[in-house]
Amino acid sequence: MTKQIGISNKICTVVFLLLLLFSALTTTVNAEDTTENGYTTIPDEYEDYLDSLPDELRDLLPDGLFSKDAGEVGGAVTEMSSFSYLLSTLFELVGLKLADVAKMLAQIVGVLLLSAAVRCLKASFRSETVANAFSFVSVCIVTLCLVSKSYTGIASVTAYFDRLSKMTSATLPLMGVLYAMGGNVAAAVASSAGLATFLAVLEQVVAKSIVPFCGICMASALVSGLDPTLRTGTLVSTLKKNYTTVLSFLMMLLVAMLATQTTLGARQDSLAMKSVKFAAGNWIPVVGGSVGELLRTVSTGVGYLRSAVGLSGILLLLLTLLPTLVQLFLVRAAWQISASLADLLGCDSEKRLLEEFASLLGYLIAAVSITSSVLLLSLALLTHCAAALG
Repeated sequence: MTKQIGISNKICTVVFLLLLLFSALTTTVNAEDTTENGYTTIPDEYEDYLDSLPDELRDLLPDGLFSKDAGEVGGAVTEMSSFSYLLSTLFELVGLKLADVAKMLAQIVGVLLLSAAVRCLKASFRSETVANAFSFVSVCIVTLCLVSKSYTGIASVTAYFDRLSKMTSATLPLMGVLYAMGGNVAAAVASSAGLATFLAVLEQVVAKSIVPFCGICMASALVSGLDPTLRTGTLVSTLKKNYTTVLSFLMMLLVAMLATQTTLGARQDSLAMKSVKFAAGNWIPVVGGSVGELLRTVSTGVGYLRSAVGLSGILLLLLTLLPTLVQLFLVRAAWQISASLADLLGCDSEKRLLEEFASLLGYLIAAVSITSSVLLLSLALLTHCAAALG
């Protein structure tokens, strides 16, 4: 009876190992089917990721980046990573917006000069009411000019969040396929769950709160500019700091969750696949060794594919992020220059207004940078995560 139980246990063990081996071979065959000319071909989900990019960026990308061959994509990534390409692409993307910033700066300077001229004429007015009315009109003109131009910065931030949302949506299936091709099933599940959570936070919290946040800050700046006796600076400063603190805390939790779960999932997949390879080598003579070599060969191709796609995703995300940041920095610099000129001309109300708007752009820059860290980390994890098949 004991001998029969022992035989049954061995049979169950053999069946279990064969099932694991079949699962590994299935993953291997799927990865092998995507191999051409020594490289693993790019999955179709990569095209969806490229489609999520803005048109002005797609026109500047190397042709090899749109290929189905991982070798050509790798060559395009090497070209994109050069300093000259990154610098020229960034200048070309930002150059289109420099004229708008210069025009905005000229308009604000003209209004400030007009306001200073009006203030010089205040002494000629016998009525203090008339003089204050002219000052009020001057502040209103500067305010209207700022509000109309500030929508450029806010619109660029909301447009970037929309692009980031589309890129994250396209990254979800792409990373799932790339992880699964290498046998990292648990890592694929963890990465998809983390990115799905980030996408929900980005769309439901960040994208929907950024416009009301900017509206409150702009309204406070307008009130303090028109009536200096109403001091709302402390309240708005507290709101700005708490808003960026909440964003930082949410992104920190998402980054920690994504990094921990994906890394542990990859280790779990690697341990399981090594157990399968060990069992195949010991329980299946001759064939088991061939299976191990086949898995290592596929692992090399999948690793190259992940590196090419992951680095491509990182560079494309940076090329999408940097023009937005540079535009915000340029607009902020224009308003800071205008605030310095207003101080020289003695336009105190206009100076406070310009400083508040420039401060708001600083917090928008922080929000854009913070939210981009999650997708950057997920792509970096994909690049450095070893295939479990190896």
